[in-house]
Amino acid sequence: MSEIFPMIDHPVIDAHMHPYLARHKKDFPFALPESYRELFAEERRAGIGLCCGSFNAPGAGKDPGRLRECNEIVLAVHREYPDEFCPGCNVSPLLPQASCAEIERFFRMGSRWIGEVAWYVMGYDRYDLPGMHEILELAGKLRMTVNLHPSTAEDMDALMTKFPEVNFVIAHPESFGSISDTYELALRHPNMFIDLSGSGLFRRGMLRRGVDMLGRERILFGTDFPVCSAGMNVAGVCFEPLTPEERKAILHDNFLRLTGWRSNSPPAEAE
Repeated sequence: MSEIFPMIDHPVIDAHMHPYLARHKKDFPFALPESYRELFAEERRAGIGLCCGSFNAPGAGKDPGRLRECNEIVLAVHREYPDEFCPGCNVSPLLPQASCAEIERFFRMGSRWIGEVAWYVMGYDRYDLPGMHEILELAGKLRMTVNLHPSTAEDMDALMTKFPEVNFVIAHPESFGSISDTYELALRHPNMFIDLSGSGLFRRGMLRRGVDMLGRERILFGTDFPVCSAGMNVAGVCFEPLTPEERKAILHDNFLRLTGWRSNSPPAEAE
């Protein structure tokens, strides 16, 4: 529940954030939290009771050791904040064997979320690669949801066509075109969902239009915090003309339906 947004009478779930602190991104020009205590306090202040995300590091998609380090960071954060943070597994199409091992590790500890996977940070230029096919075959078998930073419409279209059994959550709705392009792509793919992080709320009425076109079940709330403001994104959903049922689906229900996550999930295994 949020003191700032009284119309929300349930915890908000942030499906797209990153556990970045100031020490991780020393060249970031704006303020990042100095500690995880500060990070989670700000999420709570916005009414966010659970958040989910991955750790992306430049070039880690080419180095299995660095890929595992990224995943170790989110598992450590989960161990410290088990009721507030669901760890997202990072993968790379350039490292299919290491990625599949990481997916199985996350699956064993209860996580059903891969990503956000960010090609431009991790060191490759597209997703539709043989290594990603191997990764997605396992993701489909384990019913893991895959959160992708957008590439091109053609690249994502190819991937979702080849793996209709995998649920894809595409972030930043205006990153590869207009919001209309994103909604049209989602109309072609029932296995495509949208998270609102980054560019999902800044145009008046864009969320209302998305619900009208896709239904309330296909849109998840996300912030991209702490790179973007958590409170601003919650306010954006609250300001849209949604029914209470639509708002709750976006802010809470859809993430749980896709992942089955529960706040009493067992602590991440330490390996």
